[in-house]
Amino acid sequence: MNISKIWFPSIKRILFLLVLLLLGMLLAILPAWSTISAANNNQNLYLAGDNVTIDADLVIDDDVYLVGDRVTIDGTVKGDAVLAGKQITINGTVEGDVIAAGQAVVINGTVGDDIRIAGQVLILDNKARVLDDVIAAGASLENNVGSAVEGNLHFYGAQALLAGSVAGNMVGAMNSLDLRGTVGQDVKVTALGDPNPLQAPFIPKSPVLIPKIQPGLTVGDSAQVNGKLTYKSLNNGNISQKAQITGGVVRKELPPDAAHRYGTAWEQMPTQRHFGWFLLNRLQRLLALVLVGWLLMRVLPSFISSLAVTVQTRTLTTLGWGIVSFLAVWAMIIAIAIISCILILIFAFTLPHLILPVIGLGMLANLTLLIGLLIFASYIPQIILSFLGGRWLLRTIRPNQPSGRFLSLVVGLVALVILTSIPMLGPILNLIIFFMGLGAFCLWWIKRDRTPVKQLQMV
Repeated sequence: MNISKIWFPSIKRILFLLVLLLLGMLLAILPAWSTISAANNNQNLYLAGDNVTIDADLVIDDDVYLVGDRVTIDGTVKGDAVLAGKQITINGTVEGDVIAAGQAVVINGTVGDDIRIAGQVLILDNKARVLDDVIAAGASLENNVGSAVEGNLHFYGAQALLAGSVAGNMVGAMNSLDLRGTVGQDVKVTALGDPNPLQAPFIPKSPVLIPKIQPGLTVGDSAQVNGKLTYKSLNNGNISQKAQITGGVVRKELPPDAAHRYGTAWEQMPTQRHFGWFLLNRLQRLLALVLVGWLLMRVLPSFISSLAVTVQTRTLTTLGWGIVSFLAVWAMIIAIAIISCILILIFAFTLPHLILPVIGLGMLANLTLLIGLLIFASYIPQIILSFLGGRWLLRTIRPNQPSGRFLSLVVGLVALVILTSIPMLGPILNLIIFFMGLGAFCLWWIKRDRTPVKQLQMV
């Protein structure tokens, strides 16, 4: 693996948060879905409740999807495990991937493939065995003595205490890193070292103990790095002389104000002083989209359903048409400006009294295009994609229950606002949504009088 490509969070590694955040949203609607589904041990298993447990003598031959206040796997899962809850514990074996989001996620068993986890406290306990990569994001990560990761370890969050073994590279960005274990290849991290790091308000008390780690980089006596240690920090790391680092140590300095501006692990996140404003802005955005979406579904239900079915059935086509349409709009704007200038030059020598109308009409035409594009980009694509995403999510979670139009829209919009707030992912996701919405509108406009569009099932 090219270590330079994983110095900062890449889109591929950040995309896993999409699934995790959507899973976290399910906890908010659990009261409406409180029954526990029955399933055979040779089928996908869907369970939800206060306490969800796979007993030690149980073997599930396929994937599991578990949601609850406490989720525990003591048995064996032959497929993947997708988990969401307040406290998630894996003591048994999952032969596939683990995707989990919760306040506390504790791995103390064997995982045969990748782990993608997000939460307040993340722990790889002393019996944890991960046969591939670990990608994690949260407030605290612990890799305890005896644990083993056979692939690479990626972590982005507040602090990490690594005392176990990692066979591959250790890459990440955090405020505090305490390295006591073994890394088989390179370590490349940003350990910011801010003595007063960002503290998110209203975080509930963790169900497990969170260790206290000194800001910056600390490398203990027992640490062993069989490659090169490269780190960025505000201050020099506290590196023990007894630590074994085969490839040497390289420190790259950060500017003194790095802790108080966008960058490293906190890229595009607000400072504590502006955190309240950030939350208020997200809430206002959500309420505006909900209101506009409700009005459109009331006033123009066939329009919204037509665009939605176009996106659903011709996804790649709508994306391509969106890009083409966007370029066409800007080509029209440029063409109008050029034509206006040519007419002004001609009329300056022939009919000077027509110069003012030409200027006015040219400006009005371009202003209309720009304002129309801006209004469309601000609402329509988000509403269409959120409705589809919310409907898919509700039908996945509650396959036997109807999904109302408005509920689907609200669930999808909540997911959209959360996802578009993620650093790096948000702008890219907004751009894709805009192009798909614009492409769907273009296709609808072309075919509105030719081929009737099959209405999307909205119940």
